[in-house]
Amino acid sequence: MGDVRQLYHRLDDWVRDRSRPEYALLVGSASAVAVFATGVVMGEAMAFEAAAMGVSMAVFHYAFNPHHER
Repeated sequence: MGDVRQLYHRLDDWVRDRSRPEYALLVGSASAVAVFATGVVMGEAMAFEAAAMGVSMAVFHYAFNPHHER
């Protein structure tokens, strides 16, 4: 369990060290892949929805920068 927790903290630190545009692109890409994969599993064509989700998440995270610590 300690290895999993250590891996999680290393990944979390790496993600939080990204610049604002890198973080936004990372979140947008992960969102698009998740929506596309969900569509594939459900047997539906969701390419447009995946692209729209990816772009909207990237724009939101770039504009509002919610991971920024005060």
